[in-house]
Amino acid sequence: MDHEHHQWLADVNRSIVESYEREVEMAQQRNNKQRIGHRVESRWHRMLLDWLPPQYDVGKRKYLLLEAEDGPAATKEHDLVVFHPCYPMRLRENDGVLASGVAAVFSLRRTIKRKDIVEAYKDAAILRAGMKIREGTPRGHLAPPVFFGLLGESHGWTRDPKQRVRKLVDEFDHTVKVPREGLDMLCVADLGYWVRSTSIIKAEIWKIQMPESPPRELNNFVAAQAAQDIVLSGLRHDYKDEQPLSPLTHFIGSLWAKLTINDPTVRPLADGFRITNTFPQTGGLAFKRWTLAELTTPRIVDGVRRNFIPNADWQYLF
Repeated sequence: MDHEHHQWLADVNRSIVESYEREVEMAQQRNNKQRIGHRVESRWHRMLLDWLPPQYDVGKRKYLLLEAEDGPAATKEHDLVVFHPCYPMRLRENDGVLASGVAAVFSLRRTIKRKDIVEAYKDAAILRAGMKIREGTPRGHLAPPVFFGLLGESHGWTRDPKQRVRKLVDEFDHTVKVPREGLDMLCVADLGYWVRSTSIIKAEIWKIQMPESPPRELNNFVAAQAAQDIVLSGLRHDYKDEQPLSPLTHFIGSLWAKLTINDPTVRPLADGFRITNTFPQTGGLAFKRWTLAELTTPRIVDGVRRNFIPNADWQYLF
């Protein structure tokens, strides 16, 4: 079934791609670099303001002030930040904002290349490593307090670009220290959308779902963990979908789902996006694996073993 809001977002996606193509000649002139950057920033800023809840404001070019004593006091400047509704209006004017007052951060690029994805993974890790775990729940340990995304209008690959991105995100996902520090979203307007999926897999379910001829690496991992529950995390994309919705359609739908993890008040519309398949809920990913005990606490491990009743803080999927 076609849903009208899918077309609304496809129209926005098309306007971004058309703006990119229209400005190719201008972008090639070095003296226009800043002007082009401001245009890119303005397009994504307007799109977020149009499609986020009205209580979520979007700021430009902010440093995030961190919490951890053993790391940097602040991040580098980031292009766009989405403020929590509770963040004081006056403080939003400062160039430095408290990371705890931000719901999401976005790095913007006109043309995404390998170095931009490398930088985004690094920046995402610095931000979340600088923020302390909020509470002793699966959400507190596995989901980030601030989401991080890389948004671009186009890309720099001429041959098989989706597989180039797939190779890169699979490579970098295997270097992520813990799931809450990994890049959460990658949107390229003329190519596709990738979103992080982090799952708790109970030992008995994992054994049932093992493929008939698993790769040696997977077999060895499962054998070494004995009866432990595990966590899988990676950037997901449905590479088999030959007629996907526009990247921005997927991005907005999944962004609302991410915001719901830390703010249940936006759930009604987020559920509507989910039910109308505004973002994909399946797809391939690198599946870096940890044991649940590596990432959380004995209390959480025991709670998962006892089959907890899912709620906002205790879920199997983030």
